[in-house]
Amino acid sequence: MLTLQRTDDDIIRLTASGKLTKADYDRFVPEFERMTATGGPVRLLIELENFAGWELPAIWEDLKFDVRHQDDLGRVAIVGDKAWQAWGTRLSKPFFKADMRYFERDHEAKAKTWLLQEES
Repeated sequence: MLTLQRTDDDIIRLTASGKLTKADYDRFVPEFERMTATGGPVRLLIELENFAGWELPAIWEDLKFDVRHQDDLGRVAIVGDKAWQAWGTRLSKPFFKADMRYFERDHEAKAKTWLLQEES
């Protein structure tokens, strides 16, 4: 499941939980586009909560989303608690224009601070 929320400090929080499906992206993408329609780079906090990966059709939807919205993203902080999530973040960095960093769950406050810093 994918859920979105805009925080008081104008960060968009995306929570990914369970195994993601195409239907999750069918709901998520239009909501993301509505939330980001005002323009400007989006500061995105992705929280992986009991995240179990993607069903095959959802991988394609995720790739399409990434390509379509790559220029919309400023910084992306990924918060999780599994070694493979940190590893996956490092592997995907070369494919994204956005500055991405992984943070352990108990460092979520540091992730938010980093998101709010001015980009250099």
